[in-house]
Amino acid sequence: MPVIFKYILAFTASFSSGVVIAGGIFAFIAIIGVVPRMAQRTSTEKSIVTYENAIILGGILGSLTMAFDFKIPLGVISIIPSFGVGVFVGAIAVSIAEVLNVVPVFMRRASLKKGLELFVWAIALGKTAGSLAYFIFPYFSK
Repeated sequence: MPVIFKYILAFTASFSSGVVIAGGIFAFIAIIGVVPRMAQRTSTEKSIVTYENAIILGGILGSLTMAFDFKIPLGVISIIPSFGVGVFVGAIAVSIAEVLNVVPVFMRRASLKKGLELFVWAIALGKTAGSLAYFIFPYFSK
């Protein structure tokens, strides 16, 4: 088998696998309802298409950064996309917890009648502090 066919076969298999995995992740995001829930909570239902396009564009750009070895020298400006990624991951985590009814079940089992908002804020701030510690202090990531 000529070498070019090996490359074509490897490219086809890799691209096909990536498409299937990306489709699964986007379907998962759609099923748990992150976009409509966030739009509803922020009263920005008119922007759902913009949110969906941003998620798709982010998925494509993220895939490209993994497929090709290039760097964008952003310096301090890299805080902005990092913040966006953190918000997205946090929204996914909260959506999964909400879908699984983790928070309501916990609140009911712990007999908490008030303080749900503080509980959610505590989770969000804890996640933020942990993420910042991981990225700021090098011994966490080694």
